[in-house]
Amino acid sequence: MQDKSFEYGGHHFIPERQFTKREDDFFKITRRLKTDRELGFFAADYYGRGSQKFPYSYDDFYAASTDRKCDIFRCVENGRLYVPCQYELQQYMDEKQKERRNAYER
Repeated sequence: MQDKSFEYGGHHFIPERQFTKREDDFFKITRRLKTDRELGFFAADYYGRGSQKFPYSYDDFYAASTDRKCDIFRCVENGRLYVPCQYELQQYMDEKQKERRNAYER
C-alpha cells in the first residue's frame, strides 16, 4: 500500500490496507459498515434533503485514489476509516473502534 494521500470531495484520504483473509467475507464486512451522515458522501440525498454533502461516485473515488487495490481508506481530516461502496463512502468500524463504541453503548 502506498502512504500517499489524495484529495476527493474536499477531504484527504490515505490508503490504509486491503481486507485481511479473516475479514474478507461479505457478511463480516457489512456488519462493520455504517453510514456517516456527517461526512455526507452519497450518490444522492438518500437520508433526506441536504444529507448529501458531496456527490460521491465509486468510480471517481478510485480514479482519484493513489492505490486502486486498497479496500480501506483513512480520512486525514477526521481520522475515520472508510470503505468505498457502490452508493456511498461508508465508515468502517475496525475491532478497536467497535469495542470502544460498544463500551459507550452499555
